[in-house]
Amino acid sequence: MQKANKYLLIALFVFCVNEVKAQQNLTLFLMHDVPQANYVNPAVSYKCKWIVGFPGMASIHANYNNSAFSLNEGLRYDSSVDSSYLNFDEVVGNLNNTEIVQSSVYYTPLYAGFWLKDNWITFSVSEKITSYNTIPKEAAELLWYGNTAFVGREASLNGLRVNGLHFREYALGIARDVSDRLTLGVHAKLLFGKGTVYTPKTQGGLTTNANNFGLLIDLDTKIHTSFPIDIELDDEGYVENVELRENIDWTQYMMNKKNMGVGFDVGFIYQYDEKTTFSGSLLNLGFIAWGSELNTFVSDGVFEFTGTDSSTDFNSGDYAEELGDSLRHQFLPVPDNGGFTTRLTPELYLGATRSLTNHLNAGAVFYSRFQRNKIMPAFTLSANTYNYKRLNASLSYTAINGDYFNIGAGVGVKMGVFHLHAAADNLLGFMKLENQRNLNLRFGLSIVPRCGEPREKEQKSKNGISAMPCYHSPYKGEGRKR
Repeated sequence: MQKANKYLLIALFVFCVNEVKAQQNLTLFLMHDVPQANYVNPAVSYKCKWIVGFPGMASIHANYNNSAFSLNEGLRYDSSVDSSYLNFDEVVGNLNNTEIVQSSVYYTPLYAGFWLKDNWITFSVSEKITSYNTIPKEAAELLWYGNTAFVGREASLNGLRVNGLHFREYALGIARDVSDRLTLGVHAKLLFGKGTVYTPKTQGGLTTNANNFGLLIDLDTKIHTSFPIDIELDDEGYVENVELRENIDWTQYMMNKKNMGVGFDVGFIYQYDEKTTFSGSLLNLGFIAWGSELNTFVSDGVFEFTGTDSSTDFNSGDYAEELGDSLRHQFLPVPDNGGFTTRLTPELYLGATRSLTNHLNAGAVFYSRFQRNKIMPAFTLSANTYNYKRLNASLSYTAINGDYFNIGAGVGVKMGVFHLHAAADNLLGFMKLENQRNLNLRFGLSIVPRCGEPREKEQKSKNGISAMPCYHSPYKGEGRKR
């Protein structure tokens, strides 16, 4: 049974890694010559009349964060069999009190931006899948070592959560100069939830009696789901089995509009002096109210189970089977006709740039994600080009998740009417994935027309972080590079 627990723990970590939650775009944030920086700062505008994301390829963003470990930190080589294996004894031993594993995939098939008088208007449609998981160290120890290590004391499960979320986002944005120095922007979002597993909180633990290996389980937790699943109950009404519903109508799932929500992003760009610019944004202020395909499972009591003798523990198959049968009575399905609400994960960006030359600036970004009651900070230093005709680029260094060696890069390339953007905060990490705790990548393709008539209101440079300038003028012999 201990072997089975080990496989379960590995599966839990693999689930956390491969599920697809919160994002960060630290390199992209100061690349304001790239129009897609508007995704992370609504105040970023564009100097040409309009831009349209290439259908189906406007933007794709993937992100993974793991505060617990990198694969290589637990990977060991066995020369006797000439193969590597994952040493979870070392991984579990190095865990902090609570670790966070999260990931996300954001797919934006539709995006457009255009000028309406002095307002830069944007519209996008995005499909977002996220996962956020917290793993207490003692929960990992319990799964890996069994309950033997906790004889006579409690194994705390406080804070154990596995959450996933899938929703569609319709975003309408506006950016406008409110003075010669200050530009403000906002995104208003309409959200439609598709599926979720949500754990508000977990309190309690498992205590093993030192005399007879009896277990006392005091568990206060609730699991909300909105997903097409079937639940099998026993004769007493407790959960017997949960499985994915057969013959799911995925078209109906994707077009479900019953789980509605709203969200907002706000941002600013402030030109402090001729060389210094400050910028910032606060993203993902909002919630989703779930009202379809609802199920709620509740455990709020104390359960006591006594082993057959003092030698029985999680290594005994019979003991574990009896325990598993009894544990079902910890979770009782309850009606959830009123639905439940999940909040988005707010993110804060604060940045500054200082012009070094006419085409190069140095920048710094502070980032923090606010998940539940936890603050997850990161810091980035970067060098960014600006006001080049065809190519704008960035090179960055980021410290995040206790990982202090993340070298990132970003590019915005204008190729005729096409504009390609790509950015990653840990570019070198893709060359050796097993060493990484943090990975992200954003890329996409847009259609950008030649600039038409010059805009009536000349837009001033934001000290190297303004949007990509136009280089075409209808007036013969006249360029518009600033």
